[in-house]
Amino acid sequence: MKKILLSITALVIILLQSEAADFKTDFEAKNIKIGTAADSIWRTFDEKSLGDQGPSSWEIKKGEITGNALSQSSNIWGDKTDTVAIGTVAVYTKQKWIDFVLDVDVLANDNDGMGVVWRFQDLSEHYRFFTMVDSGNPPNGELGPWRKLEVRLGKGAGQKLPFYDTLDIEKGKSYTEGKLTHWKIEVTGDRFRVEVDGKKAVEGKDNTYNKAGYIGFILYAQSGVFFDNLVITDTFPVNPQDAFTTTWSQIKKLRLKNQ
Repeated sequence: MKKILLSITALVIILLQSEAADFKTDFEAKNIKIGTAADSIWRTFDEKSLGDQGPSSWEIKKGEITGNALSQSSNIWGDKTDTVAIGTVAVYTKQKWIDFVLDVDVLANDNDGMGVVWRFQDLSEHYRFFTMVDSGNPPNGELGPWRKLEVRLGKGAGQKLPFYDTLDIEKGKSYTEGKLTHWKIEVTGDRFRVEVDGKKAVEGKDNTYNKAGYIGFILYAQSGVFFDNLVITDTFPVNPQDAFTTTWSQIKKLRLKNQ
């Protein structure tokens, strides 16, 4: 019986690992569709309550990292009062994740806001890591540089001030304009951790959004930014809604076979 149980356990582990949905891109592939259409590979969303300079202008183009990169050149920014750092989002639509490790190279020629969104359902429901250098005219009077871990407030509340709650903040650090930086984000259940260039930046805990969603990038008044060498490693390798049902079905089949 022990041998059967061990075999079942091993099979479950193999099955879970085999269904992992990893993703990586250097943006060199041809015909990567970007836009607002539902069938876009990278779908873009602009905030409706914008201050200025919309719409966004996302594209694949040669940058300052290596070869092609995902870039955005519009200075799209803010709510009309410019009291919160919102603007535009681009998410990868061919896969959803709940737990993952993300690595990406980033280079910005502007000093405004940029970051990563995950468990993205729409503009009002998601998490984000966000960072900004600008200390001259910051949203909400919060002088940069800083790095934040934030949660959008959801339907209704997430569509008006203050838009986000802050889970963690690192003040006095952000990024250097024109210099390559590397972000690593680890998401496991209700725990989030962000490293910048190999060092911990922010971390936090929240369970507002616990189902799989899209991953992508978010900008505020950030023109001339490049994202490249994106790698997303799935650490929750099955659909969480189907995980127990699927696994138990596989266990029963194996058990019957060994009787």
